[in-house]
Amino acid sequence: MKRLFYIFIFTAGILVSNTGCKKFLAEQSLDLIKPSTVQDLIALAAGEAYPYQTNLHLLLNVITDDVNCNGGQGQPTYQAVVRVGQGPFTWSKTMYQDLIQPGGLTNKTYLDSYQILYKHIAGCNVILAYIDKVSGADADKQNLKGQALALRAYYYFILVNMYGKPYNAAGSDPSTSPGVPLMLSMDVTDAFPKRNSVAEVYTQIEADLLNAATLLKNPTKDYGVYKMNVTGVYTLLSRMYLYQEKWDLALQYANQGLAIRSQLSQLSSFNSADYYTYNNLHNSDNLNKIYDPSVSSEIIWAYAPYNTGEDQILKAGGLNPAYSATYSPPYAVSPDLWNLYEKYGTANNAIYLGDLRSRIYFSCYGYVIYVPPYPVTYLPYAGGMGGEGFRVAELYLNRAEANIRKFISTGNDALRLSALQDINTLRTSRYDPRQAYVPINITDATQLLNFYKDERRREFPFEGHRWFDLRRYGMPSISHYYEEVAGSGQTFTLAQGDNRYTLPIPQEALDRNGALTQNP
Repeated sequence: MKRLFYIFIFTAGILVSNTGCKKFLAEQSLDLIKPSTVQDLIALAAGEAYPYQTNLHLLLNVITDDVNCNGGQGQPTYQAVVRVGQGPFTWSKTMYQDLIQPGGLTNKTYLDSYQILYKHIAGCNVILAYIDKVSGADADKQNLKGQALALRAYYYFILVNMYGKPYNAAGSDPSTSPGVPLMLSMDVTDAFPKRNSVAEVYTQIEADLLNAATLLKNPTKDYGVYKMNVTGVYTLLSRMYLYQEKWDLALQYANQGLAIRSQLSQLSSFNSADYYTYNNLHNSDNLNKIYDPSVSSEIIWAYAPYNTGEDQILKAGGLNPAYSATYSPPYAVSPDLWNLYEKYGTANNAIYLGDLRSRIYFSCYGYVIYVPPYPVTYLPYAGGMGGEGFRVAELYLNRAEANIRKFISTGNDALRLSALQDINTLRTSRYDPRQAYVPINITDATQLLNFYKDERRREFPFEGHRWFDLRRYGMPSISHYYEEVAGSGQTFTLAQGDNRYTLPIPQEALDRNGALTQNP
């Protein structure tokens, strides 16, 4: 039997832009709720299609090589925190179940990315089903339809890269490799949806984005950085084509995005001069300013993930029970990542010079943090204005990568120079201007590609890029040292090409849908 359901609202905390849409805030009979105006759908989009106050991929940070386990350090409270993060940190096939066991996280709302992403896809599908049936200005309806298509594409992009093999995985054919089920309407049938292939999911993502680009191309008004827009669509298209190794198309859409938005934020403008000293380092006023539209000029689209203290375990914040000069956060930024940033100062350590990303993209708690090892008290920022989304920096880096890859295959030096120009343009905006930035000039193709990969890692710590980048870089071997009690730790290794680079589908999803198959 086939049935059609109307609007479903899961929470009373929907962000609405029109008070006339409050009827959508309360749970009601599904048979009684039906949108009649575009404003109704705009209100629905804010609560169900957009990821405001939602963590879409909470586990993706702690499973990368950007996170280090500092251990329990003889403190029972620290040991408990270390234990909570063990499942994802050690790439356990039961990582989801481990996190919700007694003694695990009490807030389990944002652990199941599979369910969360499909919930937002369902919201997009409702908008797409009703957009041509409601009253309202055609321009508003066209723009909202474009937003819904772009958001649906974004969610499927995350899903297929979490639960399907990389598009470019060696020895894997994307046309037969299992991806995720494509749910493209709000119709519900008794049939259980099977997994579409990775290639089929990418084809749908591409179709949604190209349609969205047409619909969003000429907006009649400024909808702001918290609404999806055509530049965001071009950014995601360029990212998608990088993953597919379609360099010309990645270059094309990076160019189209930069033709609209090319200004980068100057990190030196984010803080007062005394913030560059080694003292007065913790300033909550600087939270996420790279995603704060009041000071950052490079935001394309932003959303603010929901954050609780517990979430910081999975964001390398460590849920530090007591910030101190004695104990390190149980989980923190890895030395491998931290040492990629150039950090230097005057002889007496009074002035900070160098890559300001190490000061602004991370939160610092504690004391004497200028004494190595630096990662001891550095944590990534969370909360604040935005925190996830698309930035102009990505367009520069996507274009640089496409040119580097083409340079490697063709030897055309003009491509190398173009890539260097984009990388240096980005880096100039990231460095302390009190010491002149020295542009890089790398002639060897392999060295340039490796430098680019490090630069991408420096630019996007804990924004969800690193895990997906590792996958498309050939799934290299990485290791995590895990320790609860001093002297009793062990090293866990994710071997090159390991099946665990494709995350397990949560057991609850398998229980609900008998047609799903688990990843190896």
